[in-house]
Amino acid sequence: MRRLPIFFLLDVSESMAGENLRQLQQGLERLVASLRTDPYALETVYLSIIAFAGKAKTLTPLVEMAVFYPPRLPIGSGTGLGAALKHLMSEIDSQVIKTTPERKGDWKPIVYLMTDGKPTDDIKDAVYRWQKYYQQKAELIAIGVGQYADLEALRKLTPNVVHLNAQSDEDFKKFIDWVSQSVVAQSRSVSANTGGVNLAKLDDSIMSQIGDLSLAAKVDEDYVILSGMCQRYRLPYLIKYERMPMRFDAGQYQVDFGRYHMAGVLALEKDYYDLCDNSMATPTINTDMLIGGAGCPHCDHHYAIAACGNCNQLFCIDGEGAANCPHCQYENNFVMASADSDGFDISRARG
Repeated sequence: MRRLPIFFLLDVSESMAGENLRQLQQGLERLVASLRTDPYALETVYLSIIAFAGKAKTLTPLVEMAVFYPPRLPIGSGTGLGAALKHLMSEIDSQVIKTTPERKGDWKPIVYLMTDGKPTDDIKDAVYRWQKYYQQKAELIAIGVGQYADLEALRKLTPNVVHLNAQSDEDFKKFIDWVSQSVVAQSRSVSANTGGVNLAKLDDSIMSQIGDLSLAAKVDEDYVILSGMCQRYRLPYLIKYERMPMRFDAGQYQVDFGRYHMAGVLALEKDYYDLCDNSMATPTINTDMLIGGAGCPHCDHHYAIAACGNCNQLFCIDGEGAANCPHCQYENNFVMASADSDGFDISRARG
């Protein structure tokens, strides 16, 4: 039986941390459970999961549905779409069986690309290579998640661009069901030996087909994500700030909503660093733009935003005094700043 390779190329950048990643993780489990109920999918579909942030990594190589188990999705820094495409093309070359005079190879692979942001690397060369050598070898369905997905970049890769605006768990379940129905439709199509990509009908309450490049992404400045490392356990964490939407005067008080308010802290595992591309320039933000602080989610240190005087990376401390940076081992000496002191620039994650 000829295989139908299905690749899921999933954005696991910092902007996906928390609720978005939880929905995606549960969505994979729902997808697999659904596909296992269809005999056509069970017979032909082989799944592969590739995660990308600043770098890309194959979490699960192509494997048949009967033995596929959804991997744990990591988090990384950056949205390296160019790196993800290069990795995908390498995986297609190495994993997809080609047709030869002696045997029929795999059916044309299907790729589901999901991203919620704007590429942080140069995608020009990867896009050119995809268009010239791979666009005819594979069917790519690109899903832009939320209002800041770079739909223009996705349209360079495929005419099959879908915009997803899921506001709840139920909305995301509807989206996963659409993916499942599309995979089943494709497995039945190849079994019947009919060509082309077959997608299920879109649920227009949460999804729309993108045909107009004027719907290109906005740059997401509505949040700031900081990444730090626990000084005690050497484990990473993220701190998320959300922009307050307006500014107004209330009598003698002036309230500034142009800054960012602390929204939450997320503990991560060490594999966060596996998908981070440290060669990219790191943006900064001044601490005067941030309202609120947090403690370390891994240990009992009260301050999660301490900047190393040598490498400018963030880590946690418990108060004033000497503290070694877990990133570069530099010995810092911290004192508490007064309320009227100036802010300072700190490294900002790429999202």
